Amino acid sequence: MTLDAKPLVHIVGLGSMGAILAVDLLRFADCSVVPLFRSRKRLEQFQNETQSTVGVRKLYLENSPLLEKKLPLVSSPETFSPAHIKNLVITTKTYQTKDSLKPYLPYIDNNTNLILIQNGLGVLEVLRNEVFTDIAKRPNLFQGVISHGCFQDKDHSFRYNHAGAADLKIARLPWDPEEMVQSVDSVNTDMQENELVRLLTCNPFAKEFGVKFMTYQELLLGQLYKFLVNTCMNSVTAILDCGNGEMTGHCSSVFELIIEEGLQVLRAAYEPLFRYEKNYSDKPNYPQLAINSVLNTEKMVKDVEYIGCVVNGKNSSSMRQDTLYLRDTEIDYINGYVVSLGEKYNIDTNASRMIKELVNLRLHLNRSRAAVANE
Repeated sequence: MTLDAKPLVHIVGLGSMGAILAVDLLRFADCSVVPLFRSRKRLEQFQNETQSTVGVRKLYLENSPLLEKKLPLVSSPETFSPAHIKNLVITTKTYQTKDSLKPYLPYIDNNTNLILIQNGLGVLEVLRNEVFTDIAKRPNLFQGVISHGCFQDKDHSFRYNHAGAADLKIARLPWDPEEMVQSVDSVNTDMQENELVRLLTCNPFAKEFGVKFMTYQELLLGQLYKFLVNTCMNSVTAILDCGNGEMTGHCSSVFELIIEEGLQVLRAAYEPLFRYEKNYSDKPNYPQLAINSVLNTEKMVKDVEYIGCVVNGKNSSSMRQDTLYLRDTEIDYINGYVVSLGEKYNIDTNASRMIKELVNLRLHLNRSRAAVANE
């Protein structure tokens, strides 16, 4: 494997989000991209079936053009050439993060830039407590929250449909939970000095992909908002096996139970964020944020029903799709995360625990029925 002087970006998880990111990085950023496949078998499938080419069809553009990029530099745990990893992007499912990182840990250190582009919460705790336990060797850690719509083409491996262009919000993740609040100056420093941040925030890539780099508290507000939406929409549609719009007008009481409980534990776990308005409202060099007027039960119930059931009424949630296709779900990092925080802070989470168990039961029933049908 020969590499040029361009920044090198390794991507773990060449699914829909990894694919659209890889293609647009190659189109608009001056870098090389190396997908890290989960196995040699998957790597060889990519090489043999597509000649190492990934395709993205931009459905939101006129005539829906298919954009293809060749990725000659590919690797897997079995074929990886020992070398330091400078920039690493993780786009796997949340529950796959720890195992997907394991083969590459010897090549990650405090000079590595690692960004998580995932849904759900709780991965930071796993990385802090189970993966990067040596404080001196922890990488520069970033979180990306992506709003682009993308799904796999049912007729072609390694071809994806980019259904909607939105944005990618990014912030540096604090290893120390007490350092949750960041200044605007710290953001500007990263944009000037960190290679991965510079790469993602420079035009034309930043403009084309809608990249916004911000303080962690700004990102976290949006992340918790989206998280509460997911605790309702993903889990309940999976349990009921229904489309989003089918719940319109009938779900507010269930959503209220889920959201009220979720906010109780989030206020305990992210206390500095919920005190932010009081402590930083008049301080220069810190963004002005409305936290408590956004993250409250009454507003969230109305927003979730409108955004989830009305605006996205024709959608089928990702968790429902996982249960239909008999795949493991991310429930442990959504409603299950509420349960684990409740245990940590001694807060009852009976509704969230029930929701979590019902999602697991739905998946079990679907798998059992499929097994009987195939006998």
